Amino acid sequence: MSTVSEKTMIRAQIRLYLQRPVEPEHLSWNETGRILHDISFETVLGLNHAITECHLFERDRSKHWRETGENLPQNSLYSRIYAETREIMKTAASGMASTIVRTAVTRYRNSSKDIRSFRQSVPSYRLGHPILLREGGGETKIWSDGGLYFFRAAFQNRNYSPTRIAFLLDTFKLAKSRKVILDQIISGGYKLGACQVAQDSRKRWFVRIVYGFPKTESKPDSTVCIGVNLGLSFPFCCAVNNGFRKLQCNEAMIIKNFRRQIVKRKSVFQSCLKYSTRAGHGKTKAMAPIKKLIEKERNFRLTKYHQYTSRIMDFAINNNAGVIQIEKLEHVIDSPKKILKDWAVSEFYQKLKYKAEHSGIEVREIGASSAYLQCSECGNVNEAESSDQSDFRCSTCSYEAHVDYNTARNIARMRSG
Repeated sequence: MSTVSEKTMIRAQIRLYLQRPVEPEHLSWNETGRILHDISFETVLGLNHAITECHLFERDRSKHWRETGENLPQNSLYSRIYAETREIMKTAASGMASTIVRTAVTRYRNSSKDIRSFRQSVPSYRLGHPILLREGGGETKIWSDGGLYFFRAAFQNRNYSPTRIAFLLDTFKLAKSRKVILDQIISGGYKLGACQVAQDSRKRWFVRIVYGFPKTESKPDSTVCIGVNLGLSFPFCCAVNNGFRKLQCNEAMIIKNFRRQIVKRKSVFQSCLKYSTRAGHGKTKAMAPIKKLIEKERNFRLTKYHQYTSRIMDFAINNNAGVIQIEKLEHVIDSPKKILKDWAVSEFYQKLKYKAEHSGIEVREIGASSAYLQCSECGNVNEAESSDQSDFRCSTCSYEAHVDYNTARNIARMRSG
């Protein structure tokens, strides 16, 4: 059987709630919750100990190098931290220690440069951290029986009972596409990775199932371009340069209503502050509701930007596009009627470029000041047309389309320069 290299694997995850424990039969949720809480606590202890030992070793190595000009060998560092972590995690399964040490060492090494230059403090882990299960080894398993899906993992070592606990997964309202993923994991089509068990804000336990599948070597076509217009009627509109396929976002009213609510609530709080005589910490407490609204608006914006850029990337991948062209940031800011104009559009650009790089797609910013007036069918520039109209009609060829879609087609066909 041929093995697939880790570099050619795509990692993904699916989150499912644990409905109830099914093995051992006598195990109740109260006892199961106590076990999971204890293992989660030991996980935090192990992670913090491992990352602290990495920092202490780095400090000793720097001191040794300054005094002798030689580096301390770190061959036995991992083994020593692993042995100490095993001692700290008294009840957890032995396989978890290696996963915890590897996670902590990797995180410290990735941050070591910033830590040495005092741009970042030593990372630490808080209570409630997910339980890190060991990848492979037969300790973690997913199976189905009678249309139901089950998950089993080793949580405690051999000195404690039960060692393994099996759960019924809550898949009753799960989409069919998610069940296909579980079936692929069960059949061996997808490789099961290092899963995590954690608790959400409502104290419900869930499992984050990590899986991998072979990466398809399909190179994007550099001649296919997607034009993205941050529109006047739609938050965004996409079009291709080799056809009439399009993607429109019909959430303008959702964004406008949300903004209206935020502005209204801000004005209420600000009018109350106008007559407030508080000072010092009292002023800070009085400003807390406004700061909470600002944070709420920021979270809403980031969520929408994540959703929008993911939809654009799916549209580009489905059309095998190698280039995404989007109008320049300055043009969006200068336009007073853009749906997203009042938001930090630079965050939208950053998310889109980050996701495009991982898919091998180039993102270009182009000047699109004339794209609103140009006909995407014949190329004629209609000087009399107003850019704030929702419908575009060419005076030469009588082509009609929504102004945002017509602009997106023009952006897709423009050459960057």
